[in-house]
Amino acid sequence: MIQYFETPFPRPKKNRTNVLWIFLIGVLCSVFIIIFKPFNIENKTGALYEYLVLFSLGILFSSSIYVWEFVVPSLFPKSFKKWTLGRAILWYSLMTLFVGALMFLYKSYLGGFSDFTFKEYLFVCGRVFLISTTVSFFVLGLISYTQKSKISSIASNESCFVKASNGKVTQLFFHEILYIESDENYVDINLLKNGERRKEVIRSSLKNIEDQLVYAISPIYRCHRKFLINFKYFEVLDSGTRSMTIQLKGGGTILPVSKQYVTQINQLLINGH
Repeated sequence: MIQYFETPFPRPKKNRTNVLWIFLIGVLCSVFIIIFKPFNIENKTGALYEYLVLFSLGILFSSSIYVWEFVVPSLFPKSFKKWTLGRAILWYSLMTLFVGALMFLYKSYLGGFSDFTFKEYLFVCGRVFLISTTVSFFVLGLISYTQKSKISSIASNESCFVKASNGKVTQLFFHEILYIESDENYVDINLLKNGERRKEVIRSSLKNIEDQLVYAISPIYRCHRKFLINFKYFEVLDSGTRSMTIQLKGGGTILPVSKQYVTQINQLLINGH
């Protein structure tokens, strides 16, 4: 279980698209609050001023996320070089507390600090999390994370550490892995480094390697009891309803695909190209 928290996780890059998405979500959060009035947050007087206050909540929300997501990492770049799932969970949990604190202070200021308590702060953090998650789900379509071929393209540039049966640890880069073959008590990791084919031999079962390399955003998949592949390097050679063969792009190594993996690999290679 712990190994999943150590797997690579993509960090968003600071570019125009991501910045626009952050502020768009903030604006849509304001619209969501005005229309659906969650947690009894509403303009009870109908005054324009109160609508502007509700709208400003979204602007503050976006601005605080921008600072947390892009400004803070730029100040401490070394802390964000090796970004993992575990670090991401901790980071975004702290971000919720940070954004909640700013929203809480803003709300307290507008209300004359009449309800300036820790309990109310926790309520604000909960509201921030629920509203932002709800809006993000519909706006960004987080369901797309089930489309592994797209997300795996992001993870393909990350590195990982594989622990062999004898305790030896080897660093691998996903974009260099072509395929992995089981050879009795060893596995042959076929690599492409600087345009040259290489092989790394590790004393381990294929299942042990699979447990370390195959996860939600990894480009590595099992296609056969003896093989794991990096789908970015393969194409369909021959396909049927019960059997399939694949090959390295441009010709070369040909691998079989077991019946239980045919549908998944077929869809993956079609959608990934």
